[in-house]
Formats: sequence, structure tokens, C-alpha cells
Amino acid sequence: MTQVKQPALALMGHLVLGYPTLEESIRTAEKYVEGGVEILELQIPFSHPTADGPVITAACREAVEHQRVSMNDCLEALNTIRQRFPEQEIMVMSYVNRVYAFGIQRFVEAMTNLGIRHLIIPDLPVDETPAAVITRHANIKLVPVLAANVTDARLDKLLNAGFDFFYLMSDFKITGSTFSLHPRLQQVIGRIKQTVPEARVGIGFGISTPEQVQTVHAAADVAIIGSALIRAQEAGGLETYLSSLTPASVGSA
Repeated sequence: MTQVKQPALALMGHLVLGYPTLEESIRTAEKYVEGGVEILELQIPFSHPTADGPVITAACREAVEHQRVSMNDCLEALNTIRQRFPEQEIMVMSYVNRVYAFGIQRFVEAMTNLGIRHLIIPDLPVDETPAAVITRHANIKLVPVLAANVTDARLDKLLNAGFDFFYLMSDFKITGSTFSLHPRLQQVIGRIKQTVPEARVGIGFGISTPEQVQTVHAAADVAIIGSALIRAQEAGGLETYLSSLTPASVGSA
């Protein structure tokens, strides 16, 4: 089995299954793990990913429209990655249309069989009736995706709903844009940690440099990187980029 480097700072690495090909996306996932990425965020591609910026959107459309990657293709790829890295934490991300088209119950059963514990579905309200089909399974939790303008009432409701990972948008933007941390995020994180101290908080959207990773780790548990990793892969420098995100480059947090 491939030796996995254990990170000192938690990184979540996003990739699109099927981009640039299904086989290459599996190899990319392996590089993420070998490069010290603690959590794989593996996206089942959708042709109109509304939360994503141009880099991830282009990757999704290539996977869907040109590579013709199906849900079953993605499940096979996930199974391959799981077999190679049985202890690796994997979160699956997609959009509700793909889940509905496949069948919610069927999808949840597939995720359970793959040992997936967390699902990120940005356009599915995590506390509405359709989500209950997923959350009935004790071993699978949805991940709320929140912005800094979440109301206190809404946040209180979510904090009492049993979620154990919260995905915060760094600011009001799409993925792959410039990086900034909204001033209210620290207040939101403080309320999460006070109410659900065991929950992890990840921050994503726009993170690309080691310094930005360090800034995120000063406030939260996990730095989530997507577009920058895809750009590094396209430029042929993924391994070098991953190594730049290690503690030796950014300092200890």
C-alpha cells in the first residue's frame, strides 16, 4: 500500500471526478493523499454547478459533456479510491439534481457501502424534508454550507440539528475567486465551537497560497482548496504545489 504522509495542518482537497478523465481523476486523488491532504472532497460532476467558479465549472462540464461520466462511473472511481486508501477520510460533493436523478435512497445506500460519512450538497437545504432521507442514516451526515450573513436564528437551528462539520464560505463569492475572510466569520465560528465543541469547521472559496492556508487555520480547523489545485494540476505542478502547503512552508499554526 502507498505510504501516506500525515499532515500537521488539516487540508481538504477538492477534485472533480472524471476530469480531465476518470482515470486521471483517480490518479489525482492518489496524489492528494500522498501529498498530505487529510480530507478528499470528491465532486460528482454536474453541468451547472451554481456554487462554483469558472475553473470547477469548466472541469465539471468537461467531465459531463465530453467525458460522459455517469453516476455509476463516479461510484466505481470512489470504490477504487476507497480500496487503495481504506482509512482516508472522503467527503462526496454534488448537486441535488444528480442525486435525485439517481435516486436518493439508492445514492445513500451507495455512499454507506463506500464508507462515506459526509455529503456536501450545496443546493439541498440540510433541514428540509428531502434531506431527512439522508440523515435517517446514522452513519451519514450532511455538511451545511454557510455564508457570513447566516442569521442568528438559522445558525441556532443548525447548531441543534446534530451536524458535526460546517463548511463556511470565506466571503460572498464563488469558488476560485480572490481570497478574503469576512469579518463576521469569527463570530459564526465562535458560536459553532461554543455550542458544538466537537464539530469541525472548514473554510473554503478562494484559498490558494500557503499564507492564506495559515490564515484559515488561525480561525478554523480545515482549509478547503479546490480551484487552485486544479490550476496546479493543469500546469503540471500539482506535487510541487501540494508540498508548498505543508507546515514547513507556512509555519506552525
